[in-house]
Amino acid sequence: MFKVRFLNSVLFLLIKYSVFFFIVAFMGGRFKTAVMDNASTSWEFFKLTLGYILYVLVYSIFLIALFCAPLYFILKIEKGFLFLLAAIVFYGIEFVVYTHFYSPSDRMLGIYNAIVGVVLLCVFFFTSIKHKFEK
Repeated sequence: MFKVRFLNSVLFLLIKYSVFFFIVAFMGGRFKTAVMDNASTSWEFFKLTLGYILYVLVYSIFLIALFCAPLYFILKIEKGFLFLLAAIVFYGIEFVVYTHFYSPSDRMLGIYNAIVGVVLLCVFFFTSIKHKFEK
């Protein structure tokens, strides 16, 4: 779906973290606690939802800035085995960074983040990943 370009790696990470944080919002009632329980009118619900989305996007900026270049260079690797090895190291480092800075009390969220990342990587870059293993 995506060609390997730097902007596409940034866009991929934005989509990935948006999907991941959307899933996390409904796990454990985070969205309910932060938005639904505090809104008494539909306008407040809208404002709190928008605030929650902006809060998540602001916190995603650090992760996107940190990982967009390494992801781009990993996607540029031609050999399938080296790509696979680099991707494993990438997701391992991302797990450590995410769990250390964003979720030190719940390491399972780091695992969910990695799962979402691997699935979406395969969806968005399937063709280019497939070509790495055909050579």
